[in-house]
Amino acid sequence: MKIICFAILVEGQERIGLRLEFFDKECNKLIKKIGNARWSPSDKSWHIPKDPEHWHRCKSILSEHQLIIHKDEISQKKEDVLPDELLQCWDKMYTLLMVKRYSLNTVKSYCYCFKYFLRSCLEKHPDQWSIDDIKKWIRSQLEKNKWSESHQNTLINSLKFYFEKCLGFKREFWEIRPRRPTKLPGTLSKRDIEAMLNCSENLKHKTILALIYSCGLRVGELVKIRIADLDFESQRVFIIAAKGKKDRYVILSQKIIQLLKDYQMHYKPDYWLIEGATGGQYSIRSVQKLFHHHLEKAGVDAYATVHTLRHSFATHMLENGVDLRIIQQILGHNSIKTTEIYTHITDMDHRKISNPLDQMDLRT
Repeated sequence: MKIICFAILVEGQERIGLRLEFFDKECNKLIKKIGNARWSPSDKSWHIPKDPEHWHRCKSILSEHQLIIHKDEISQKKEDVLPDELLQCWDKMYTLLMVKRYSLNTVKSYCYCFKYFLRSCLEKHPDQWSIDDIKKWIRSQLEKNKWSESHQNTLINSLKFYFEKCLGFKREFWEIRPRRPTKLPGTLSKRDIEAMLNCSENLKHKTILALIYSCGLRVGELVKIRIADLDFESQRVFIIAAKGKKDRYVILSQKIIQLLKDYQMHYKPDYWLIEGATGGQYSIRSVQKLFHHHLEKAGVDAYATVHTLRHSFATHMLENGVDLRIIQQILGHNSIKTTEIYTHITDMDHRKISNPLDQMDLRT
């Protein structure tokens, strides 16, 4: 099998992308053995840390397959040292991002992308670049690198912030955004989720997965829940500073309340609802690992991430007849248009459609 290897940016970090020629369950298992391998639904590829150790393990474990390297080589390159005048531009952007209290993930990804852009500004200061210069630069980078639409958008957002917020230029960067693909969120069936929860022999892991699904949580929201945020009397949980720094309340089902009580009685968490083995906040990566472990243990053959539980919750709620506005509030979406994506994947009305082929008398 051919496996395309390429550089990819994930959450501001350089990683090695691995895209399979076609779906192969056994090959996916081999990739997981490399260590720290994660699946990217948007890029339809796996990615591993970009360092010599993981790259060596990758070549060793996948030796029976044909690795096609998109660039001449994939190695850990030393970061270029920028001149002081360009570092001052970077520092100006970093300072404004911090003062405006952008999330740390946003600061990290914007500053990384902007520094990448600054490496092309050695001969011409960024303040002197026109919109046409930037368009030509993006074109050259797209021809040179294998950028996804999401990475291109992040880079444009970083440039937009610098030129419009730091320099006060007029708003014009929307012109060079890539066409957004119409992608439907992946979901799991109720039977698949039931199988995942029932195969769990660990009360803590079962509680984590059940809570994410039953409340439609993002994984980052789960690890930030404190014991004080639970209100069993009102049957709700307080989600603080979610995406976009928005707070919201989410209703707790009777079954999840009982599961949470059993979990608290057994593990006795101190401050955070879900704590690590040595105390402190549970890591997002640990949640991702246990999710994929349960996915494989339950025999669910699907490209899925922890976020798929949130998509599945919204889809199943819609199929149960819950109003779209209520689902919007539970998920914490700003716009109803974001929530409307789930109307395209529910099969309630599709079952009522009469296919013309079913009305024909076919000979067998």
